[in-house]
Amino acid sequence: MQEMRTVTPQEFEAWLRAESRAHGNRLAHDPEQLRPRFDLDRSIAVFEGRDIIGGAHSHRVEMSLPGGSAFIAGVSNVAVQPTHRRQGVMTRMMRRQIDDMHQRREPFAALFATESLIYGRFGYGIASLYERWTIDRHHTGFARAYQNPGRVVFIDPDDTRNRFSEVFRKSTVGRPGLFPHAAARQWEQDSRLTEHRLGGRGGLFHVIYEDDGRVEGYATYRTSEGAVIVNELIALTTEANAALWRFCFDTDLTSSAEALKRPVDDSLPWMLADPRRLQRVPRDGRSLRIIDVAGSLTRRSYSSDGRLVLDVQDQFCPWNQGRFELEAGPEGAACRPTTASPDLSIAVSGLASAYLGTVSFTALAQAGLAEELAPGSLLRADRMFAVQRQPWTPHNFG
Repeated sequence: MQEMRTVTPQEFEAWLRAESRAHGNRLAHDPEQLRPRFDLDRSIAVFEGRDIIGGAHSHRVEMSLPGGSAFIAGVSNVAVQPTHRRQGVMTRMMRRQIDDMHQRREPFAALFATESLIYGRFGYGIASLYERWTIDRHHTGFARAYQNPGRVVFIDPDDTRNRFSEVFRKSTVGRPGLFPHAAARQWEQDSRLTEHRLGGRGGLFHVIYEDDGRVEGYATYRTSEGAVIVNELIALTTEANAALWRFCFDTDLTSSAEALKRPVDDSLPWMLADPRRLQRVPRDGRSLRIIDVAGSLTRRSYSSDGRLVLDVQDQFCPWNQGRFELEAGPEGAACRPTTASPDLSIAVSGLASAYLGTVSFTALAQAGLAEELAPGSLLRADRMFAVQRQPWTPHNFG
C-alpha cells in the first residue's frame, strides 16, 4: 500500500537520503545545513510502508521574463528509487505537484532535468540553451586588436558577492530565463568549499577587471590537466570582455581552454580570428512548464503589436486545454479564453519553449509541435515573441 503526502520535520533526513540514493549518490551535505532552504509544505514523498520510494520538492523563486520578472515554482529533488521505477510513481508525483501549483496560482514551473527525455510528457518544454566550449590555446587569437586601459586583479572568495553582484545585475538586464538571486547563492556556496578557500587541485580562482576604480567584469576559473576551465565570465564593456578572455586564454602551464554554460548569443566566437577552431556543444538548460496559459501570456512584454488566437493542447492540465486570444505589444498584453477561430495550434510544451524566445514558432511548426491555421500567423507570432537577447540560465535556482 502506497501513500503520498508532505514530509514531516522528523522525516526530512530520510527523504534527502532517498533522493540522493535514487541519483546514485550518498548524502554529501549535513541535512541541518539544507533544512532552511526547504519548505516542507511544498514537499512530496511517496511511502511504501515506512520506506520512502519517491519524492519531489518545489520552492518559490523569481525568474526574469521579457520586459520584467515573475515568481514561479522551482522544481527540484525529483527522484524515484531504483526499486520502483516504471511503476507510475513519477506520474503521480507530477500530477500532485502541478495541481498544487495551480491551486497556488503560480503561472509557471521550472526545473533542470537530468535527462531531457523525462519531462516532456508532463508538458515541460526546453526553455533555455547554453553552449560548452573547447579550444586549443594556439587558436585563441582575436580578429582585431583590443585596448586594455584597465587591469585584472585577483580577489578572495569572500569578496565575490560584493564585487560581482552589480556587474552580473547590469550585464543581464533584458535577458530572460535568469534566476536573479541564484548567482549570489552560488558564489557564497563556492566560497565555503575548502578546495576553493585553501587552494589545491581543482580550486577556483576569482578575478575582476577594473578601470579607473570601477569593476567592469569578472571571471571565475580553475585549471585541470593542462586546461583552463572558465566557470563564469561576465563583462559590462567590450574592453573588460576582451581583457578577461585574454587573461584566461593566456594562463601559464595550460594548452587548452574550456568554458561552461555560455549563452548561445555570446560575442566570443565573433571575436576570434579562427572561430572554426572553437568547438561549440549546445545543450538544453532549464525546462519550463506553463501552469496557467492566460496568466503566463499576460506577464511578459512583446516585441511588436499583434493579435493571435492560440489553440493549446494540454492533456495533463485540462484547464489549459482550449483557445486563447492574445492581444499584446511592447507595453503589455491581455489574454482570455475565446471561441474565435484559431490562428495557431500548439502543444503546451512547444508554447513553453517559445515563451521566452528560445525557439521560433516557425521552427516548432517544422518540428510538428505547432500548426499554422491562418496564413501569416507563424510570422506574426515569431515577430511578437522575438527577444533581443536569448534566454540563458547559468545558475541553478538551488
